[in-house]
Amino acid sequence: MDDQPEILLTNDDGIDAPGIRALYDALSAVASVTVIAPDRNQSAVGRSLSYGRTSSDTDDGLSTSMADGMFTSPVPHVDHEIGYAVDGTPCDCAIVGVNALDPEPDLVISGCNEGANLGAYVFSRSGTVSAAMEAAFLDTPSIAISMDTLGLEGDLEPAQFERAGEIAATLATGVPGTGLFDRVDYLNVNVPRPDLEPNGFELTRPTEVYEMDATFENGQFQLTNRLWQQMANRDIPDPEDTDRHALLEGTVSVSPMTVPYDVVETEPVRNILEEIL
Repeated sequence: MDDQPEILLTNDDGIDAPGIRALYDALSAVASVTVIAPDRNQSAVGRSLSYGRTSSDTDDGLSTSMADGMFTSPVPHVDHEIGYAVDGTPCDCAIVGVNALDPEPDLVISGCNEGANLGAYVFSRSGTVSAAMEAAFLDTPSIAISMDTLGLEGDLEPAQFERAGEIAATLATGVPGTGLFDRVDYLNVNVPRPDLEPNGFELTRPTEVYEMDATFENGQFQLTNRLWQQMANRDIPDPEDTDRHALLEGTVSVSPMTVPYDVVETEPVRNILEEIL
């Protein structure tokens, strides 16, 4: 259909991850989808770029074209069954997809990530959220979608991301024309584990609770994420209006954000999302 939205789909788990396959299948039923995603796992690379790092032709590691003042750096790719597999980061993929595609995407969707992306501290770290943020900086509406996988055993299959795909398709078709992205730049969406019964959605803010710990034992430094430890025990210290609290209640968490890191909490936004979801 001519009125289908043009969607750029990317992720940070790599183009062969089950989460992006599930979203591709769900979104292809309602939109024209182009996939540009890393050719391998690029989790937790944040907003890193390959710009200037894709060649070692010069002593300082810059590509020849940059060293010559051309300010251009190649982003290698190969064709893939569902799109383009890029030797680069999620933000590389977002920039290429927003600027090099014809037609330009109406919406960028990043995910579905294998593992939740929760809390204000995660936005500069998560490749999934960073791709959505990069698109937002380029004035393209975007949605990051992640799924809680704590406690799930074995390799995941696309079927386990079915609910995330349904939510992605619902947002992709429901948002256009509502004015939502006149008020926000991107959405950070977190979906509960697939073995939990659906429990609606909550408009949330990213929790500001952050509890990374470090020790020096037996001559080695060690990092411990106390929050993930608490999440594994289903016991967290977050307020009720936060993303992590909603997720552990079995609720889809939707955090409307503006760049760089601000959450938007307004009644019009709530009304739009309640109508869509």
